[in-house]
Amino acid sequence: MEVQIKEIRAFSVVGVVSRHSLANVKRSADIPAFWSTISMDYGKHLSRLYDAFEPASHGEYGLCFDVDEITGEFSYLLGVAFDDKADETRMEPDMRKVAIPGGLYAVFTTPKVQDELYPQSIADTWAEILTQWLPESPYEYDEARLDFEKYDERDHAWLHDNMVQMDICVPVRKRA
Repeated sequence: MEVQIKEIRAFSVVGVVSRHSLANVKRSADIPAFWSTISMDYGKHLSRLYDAFEPASHGEYGLCFDVDEITGEFSYLLGVAFDDKADETRMEPDMRKVAIPGGLYAVFTTPKVQDELYPQSIADTWAEILTQWLPESPYEYDEARLDFEKYDERDHAWLHDNMVQMDICVPVRKRA
């Protein structure tokens, strides 16, 4: 697992939002736990998003927000960057724009793995972040901002001999 501490400027994503329920959901770290339980046509939704918003750079984002820890309900967004030039009127009823505040992030790159091992690799990386890296680092999780997962061209197995990886971006602040 690779990690870089870096300042990320504020940006927005626009994506298809779906509402789910899963016990103990708090952040994007819990997303891999429900991937196998939902039926989402990722390709169709991403094609709609890229056609409508034409982001300047390639990359998809996954994030959890509007988490209700009592009921276990949360919103999941599969999205793309929403550039300043994008036309907000092209948003459809199942889409939402979410602002990602800028600030200090720990950016973790998952190991390259075969495509079929990808969900487990992401879940394992999250587990390592939350149970080992964060408790032992000079940083703590900044609950005031959203974490997110970023998938770029490294996520395309057909381009990399069936090997894939992605980044997990965790908002952090120096430990007091």
